[in-house]
Amino acid sequence: MRENIAKNLCKVIALANQKGGVAKSFTTASLAVGLVNSGNRVLVIDNDPQGHASRCLGVRKPEKTIYDIMEKLVKGEEITPNDCMECIVTTDEGVDLLPANVKYAMMELEMSSAMSREHLLNEFVVMQRPFYDFILIDCPPNVGLFVLNALTASDSVLIPVKLEDLSIDGLQQLIQTIGMAKRRLNYNLEIEGILFTIVETNTVLARNSIEAIREAYGEHVHIYDFVIPKSVKAAECPGSGTSIYKYDPNGKVAKAYEVLTKEVLSNV
Repeated sequence: MRENIAKNLCKVIALANQKGGVAKSFTTASLAVGLVNSGNRVLVIDNDPQGHASRCLGVRKPEKTIYDIMEKLVKGEEITPNDCMECIVTTDEGVDLLPANVKYAMMELEMSSAMSREHLLNEFVVMQRPFYDFILIDCPPNVGLFVLNALTASDSVLIPVKLEDLSIDGLQQLIQTIGMAKRRLNYNLEIEGILFTIVETNTVLARNSIEAIREAYGEHVHIYDFVIPKSVKAAECPGSGTSIYKYDPNGKVAKAYEVLTKEVLSNV
């Protein structure tokens, strides 16, 4: 874990959507493993009390979590490199992970009265940037304080969207929140792109939904040309504790995330 200084400037990407069930955590884990497979040093920050990204990466009962880091920051205490090393674990597929569990849910209330409350997570991220090429932050399905902390600490936001649950108004609210964070908290924040996930590619609904989002946002936001298709194997994969690259290496979902990885690398 963190044996070498990263070879490039680190890019921090938050994965966010206020709607649940859009494969956000699965995408975080899949992109992380894809980036590691491409020779990059990658840290995933599980910023969601549900801990789905942690489970997708095979970490189910972490001894220390993001709660331990944030508790010190809320109290105004300095976090040391040793504190970070104690909480970060290296997964079997080479991704470094700051895990989360349900205990982290209590932290949002504690953060609400802290000084510079939207900037707390960034203190940790700034310490980690020299050691990684990419840091991915998996966000909870809302636009609360955890998400604002992620937006403040990130360079860009990747938005997974599930077409079956399409809500133009909901997506618009998220984009407005990102815009507000850019104006008030993080001037350098950009939208990495909108990624369509769990897509039944041959349906009229999918085609119409994709077209609607392209018409509404395509002039101002990058929308990936490819999609992450719906797959039984992908639905089974999180329970295995391994990535889609190991669970179904020749499947269409693994191939789609390989394309996503290449696109993210091309945008560095």
